[in-house]
Amino acid sequence: MAQKTAKKFRNQPSNAKQATPNPNLWPNLPHQLIGMLAREPNLMQNITSFGGVMKSWRSASRQCYSNNGKARLPQLIEITSKKCIEHQKSRRCHTIEISFHEEYPYPYWYYKRKCKKWYPGIYFKGHSHGELVVMGENTADLYLLEPARRCYRYLPAWDPNLAFRKCTLSSSPGDRNGCNVLVLTGNCSPAFASLRLDKGENAWSIEDCTVKEPYAPSQNMQFINAIGFQGKFYALSLQGSLAVIDEDIDSRFRITAIGGSRAVPSKVSRQFREYLVESCGEILLVFLISRKSIDHVEDVEVFRLDIPKLSWVKVENLGDRTLFLEDECCMGVTASKVGCKKNCIYFSHHRVYGQWWIFNMESGSNSPAFETKIQESLMWNEPILDLE
Repeated sequence: MAQKTAKKFRNQPSNAKQATPNPNLWPNLPHQLIGMLAREPNLMQNITSFGGVMKSWRSASRQCYSNNGKARLPQLIEITSKKCIEHQKSRRCHTIEISFHEEYPYPYWYYKRKCKKWYPGIYFKGHSHGELVVMGENTADLYLLEPARRCYRYLPAWDPNLAFRKCTLSSSPGDRNGCNVLVLTGNCSPAFASLRLDKGENAWSIEDCTVKEPYAPSQNMQFINAIGFQGKFYALSLQGSLAVIDEDIDSRFRITAIGGSRAVPSKVSRQFREYLVESCGEILLVFLISRKSIDHVEDVEVFRLDIPKLSWVKVENLGDRTLFLEDECCMGVTASKVGCKKNCIYFSHHRVYGQWWIFNMESGSNSPAFETKIQESLMWNEPILDLE
């Protein structure tokens, strides 16, 4: 009797390294927000970033001085925490943890659970304007998901030989002015890839960066963070330069303008995390500042982008706004509509990984956000959102 063999499917990887069976849940936000996203899917539009970037000042050395002995501008380097290194080695995939419902008859914790998978791909690479970019086990496969509507589309194949750092959209796919996709490689050559989604392009346009870095003249600009806003892309380089990436006269995406101020904390810092977030029609730049260790956040600073001047203006008060910052998800909300504390920054990077902390912009202090049930009730008011 002939022995039966398992069927081989076309999309089944043969030699690729398999992902671990325990996926990362996304978005990894407080359960109160997960419940509100489930009953109000439009809030997904508020998730405008996919994590932050960790930087450190390069230690002083002979390289910090020119031949005539004058000090050069201090240089920045990117650093990686032990947790991120472990995450990269484990090759853990992602899964959406929100079960979207039209009604909200259950407590918020009911929706913070793994829902039945309906989408292809396993590695989440970016989120903006309600759309999630997902990569398959085969790194050439890319998809654009709309979690709230449980639908997706295929994107052109990605070259596995190119780095894929971060992905963002210029606007919503339904925008009448068109929607474009930008992928940062984190390198200078190539620097980024673009795709005009509304034009139905079937291939990525790959571009190098030959523009000199203002804060390191011997180097070309190297982009590692970006956000799409009102049809354009605003990218930050490793050294903190701001560049506008937009279509030029030949319909190719290029650097069309460079900002005049450096995106770095104004306060003393040894290391810091930077996040780009859209909130209430503004681009905000948030720094989690560490003076000793990257795992200890001592201070937080917020800047808004003055778009006409392309300069960063410090924000002393967020008013009724609150920001949530996490390794793989950033979100801005109106505090009075959601129920959280206003004029605060919630973040999950402080001493104990995965624990949420809250920084009060008014008092300038941070504390555990949800350490106990009693404290949780003080940090959040529920229920608050009226859907009728």
